[in-house]
Amino acid sequence: MQNYTLHTMKKFAIEIKWGIRYTFCYLAWAILEKSLGIYGENMSFYMLSSLLFYLFAALIYTLALKEKKTHYFNGSMDWKQGCATGLYMTIVIALLMPLTQASLHELIAPEFFENMIKASKDKTSAATYFNLKSYIIQSIFFALSIGMVISAIVAYFVQTKKTK
Repeated sequence: MQNYTLHTMKKFAIEIKWGIRYTFCYLAWAILEKSLGIYGENMSFYMLSSLLFYLFAALIYTLALKEKKTHYFNGSMDWKQGCATGLYMTIVIALLMPLTQASLHELIAPEFFENMIKASKDKTSAATYFNLKSYIIQSIFFALSIGMVISAIVAYFVQTKKTK
């Protein structure tokens, strides 16, 4: 049983490593956003800033899939293998999202929800949407959905091209 567990961990070591790296990049981005006032006086740029992060997310997925292709698949990886690698990495990220969101909203930017509610036109609906429990749930499902989309796109470009 121990050998099987060790073998399984080695099989997914790259996905776990890059999922953790993604999480740290996400938190670093949040620190950058806070330092730029995105969670306060520059809140109008929050959506743009959030979208810009996904350029970095695509880079992280690209580096992860390239590493998996090189070090696990010996330089030859098809699209399905790339998608599977991305899926496993996405699962790691989704599992880390509750801790990530708690760190972000409790330690880095505790003012975030209050400021988002103040900036909203409908305060009642905003209070339901902008809270830690809601954001944890949203972040898990968003990580799963956007992670699969990014994985499929990156896998297409990283896959080994078939020669004719």
